[in-house]
Amino acid sequence: MKKLLMICVVLLAVQPLAAQEFELPPGKWWEDPRLSERIGLSVEQQQQIRDLVYTGARQMIDLKASVDRAGLDLAEVVNSSQFDPEAVRTAYGVFQSARQKLENERFEMLLEVRQVLTYEQWQKLQELKRRTQQMRGQQRRPGQRPQGEKPPGGGF
Repeated sequence: MKKLLMICVVLLAVQPLAAQEFELPPGKWWEDPRLSERIGLSVEQQQQIRDLVYTGARQMIDLKASVDRAGLDLAEVVNSSQFDPEAVRTAYGVFQSARQKLENERFEMLLEVRQVLTYEQWQKLQELKRRTQQMRGQQRRPGQRPQGEKPPGGGF
């Protein structure tokens, strides 16, 4: 039992790291001439990515609206004068389901975009992303700590 619990804890800790590695740069990166040239993105690939993102974005707009509606409904039952824990659980389940559908659509879109790229292009894109993140980390204001780092002495 302890082993199973430990495995679950490790998987939960690693999951965000794995998901972070499967991210794309923000914005319309495929339309950036310098980036496109650096990774060797063809005009055809740019159009494919543009089409995939457009289609995915349209679907995600509707899914996001479902999440917002479910969140509104959840807030309504939580704040009701006749508090009913079962109704809250049901509303929460609907909310979680809506969020999962949105995340699944986002993930599928990422998979489709990744399929357009060659392995080499993907590697170059990930390297550029890492460099950008490192540069942003180095451009902190004096005295600013990296996100999540605690001050010396264990203070808050």
